[in-house]
Amino acid sequence: MRWNKTLAVGAALVLSTACGGVDDQEAVESLPDFAGTSLEINAEAPAQDGAALIAQDLRETEAALDGEGAAMLEGARMQVKALNDALRQALVPVADLVKKSADAKPGDVLVYGPQDRANATFKLTVRKGVAKRYQWKLEARPLGSTDDTAYKLVAAGALKRDGEAHRGRGTLAISLDNLKAVAPSFTGQGRLMMSFAHHGQGSKSLAYRLANFTPNPTAHEAVTGAFVGHKLQPSGITRARVLGAYNLPHTATAAKEKVLTSVRHIPQLGGRADLRAWGGDIPANTFYVGSACWDVQEKEVFRVLFQCTDGSRLESCTEVAGSRVGAVQDCRGPELRGDVTPPVGTGDDASPEPGNPGAPDEAPTDVTAEF
Repeated sequence: MRWNKTLAVGAALVLSTACGGVDDQEAVESLPDFAGTSLEINAEAPAQDGAALIAQDLRETEAALDGEGAAMLEGARMQVKALNDALRQALVPVADLVKKSADAKPGDVLVYGPQDRANATFKLTVRKGVAKRYQWKLEARPLGSTDDTAYKLVAAGALKRDGEAHRGRGTLAISLDNLKAVAPSFTGQGRLMMSFAHHGQGSKSLAYRLANFTPNPTAHEAVTGAFVGHKLQPSGITRARVLGAYNLPHTATAAKEKVLTSVRHIPQLGGRADLRAWGGDIPANTFYVGSACWDVQEKEVFRVLFQCTDGSRLESCTEVAGSRVGAVQDCRGPELRGDVTPPVGTGDDASPEPGNPGAPDEAPTDVTAEF
C-alpha cells in the first residue's frame, strides 16, 4: 500500500534502506496518511468532503443553506471540510519532508529537514518505540530563522501498524495556534486531537476532539466539542456525528444555531441526517430536532423540524411551520426511514456511532509529543 499520491508519491523510494537502528521505509510507512485519518460523509463525492478549504468555500457553503438543497447534509459537510483541511495542514508537510533522506540520531530517532515551505520552516522527527509503535512530531519555526529554540510543536502522533502501511491504531494532534505563532499569515486557530483504528479493507473508526477550532474565524465559527465517524468497506457506508454553528432554514433571522448532526450515507442509495439544535433564533429553554434524507444525487426528498421544550418528550414537540418537505416514505430504502432520532447531548460525547467496526482509543486531550 502507498500513500495517497497527492500526499506522498515516491516518499519511500528516495530513502536509504536504513539509518542507524531504524529502517527508513518502515518509519515512513508507520506515519499516518490522509485517507486513514480523514472524516467522510459521501465516499462517492470525495471532492465535497475532502477538498482543501479557503474562506470563499466556507462563505459559499453557508450562503447555500437556504432550504432549497439538502441543508442538513451541507451543514454537516461544512464542518467535515474544515476538519479535513486542518489534517492536510499537518500531513502535507510530513509527506514532503520524508521525500528527503533522514539524519539518524541516538535512541532510534530519524530527523527529516529542516525544509522551507510557503509560510514556515518545518522539521519532522520520528522515533521507533516499543513493539514497533512509532512516534513522531512535526515542528515549525518562522521562515528565515536559524534559531533552533524558535521551533514550536505543530503536530504529533503515534501509530502501531497492523501490517499494512499507514494502517493500525494511533493518535494525531494538531496545534493551529502554534502554526499561526510562527506563520502569522495562517488563518487557522485552535487545536484538533484525534484517535483512529483501522480494521482491514479500508474500514476505519475515528474520534476527534476540537478546542476553539476553526480554519478561518472570519468565515467559520470556532468549535469546541467532539466529532466521530466511521467508514465500512467494501460497502462504503459511512456515519459521522459533528457539531457546528450555521443558520437553520425556517428560523427568524440569519443568526447561527448550534447544530449537532448525526449523518449517514449508503452508496447507490442516498443518505440521512438527524439533528438537535439550540441557540440562535431558537428560544431559551427550547431546542429543535429534525431529520432529512436525500437520494444518490444528494437531492433532498424529505425534511422536517420540530420545536421541543427542555425536559419534554419528543412526542410532544411541535412541528416548525413550513419545515416539512416530502414524506419519510420518500427516503430511498428502509435503512433511511423511521422516526426522528436526534443525537443526544451538546456535542462533547466522543463515543462511536452505531455500526462502527470497532472503537478507536480515547483521543488525546492536548497537543503533546511522546518524546
